[in-house]
Amino acid sequence: MKPAFLVLAITCTMVATAQPDTLWIPTNGGIAPYPVVYEPVRLDPQYRRIGRFANDTSRVAVSLDYKRGHPSGVYRAYYPDGRPLIFAVYGWDSPHGDWTEYDEQGAIALKGQYRRGLRDGTWAFRKEGIVGHYREGKKHGKWKHYQNGRLIRTEIFKRDIHVRTRTFN
Repeated sequence: MKPAFLVLAITCTMVATAQPDTLWIPTNGGIAPYPVVYEPVRLDPQYRRIGRFANDTSRVAVSLDYKRGHPSGVYRAYYPDGRPLIFAVYGWDSPHGDWTEYDEQGAIALKGQYRRGLRDGTWAFRKEGIVGHYREGKKHGKWKHYQNGRLIRTEIFKRDIHVRTRTFN
């Protein structure tokens, strides 16, 4: 199961100039690319790196804590109007901890946890009405599918392999 929206790919290279990247933002039922320009990676022991929308550099698109030149700490991405889009935690170059994505109305659309860059634990996909479990980046355990708040189906996965489905009337 893919997340409700695509997210920014963090690039960690040491260069002297700002780097362009793309933040994919849900817009009117679709997904729109927004170019982001970053300040250069610094050699400071600890700082917050800021990415700004390329078409309006007065607005922050992304902020990410860095330690010794590597993403490590709180990651935040924003809609162009400043509302939160993503709140996540990074641990030395990859997601490691909570990951939350917000829809256009500000409600939580996706929530889960990462461990060393892989999905791990319970993930909830609100728009799709799905709650499932990952282990080391693979579907593992019970996945529940809801429709209008009512449980309609459960699936069991073992290391990303579908084992069983049970449907409710």
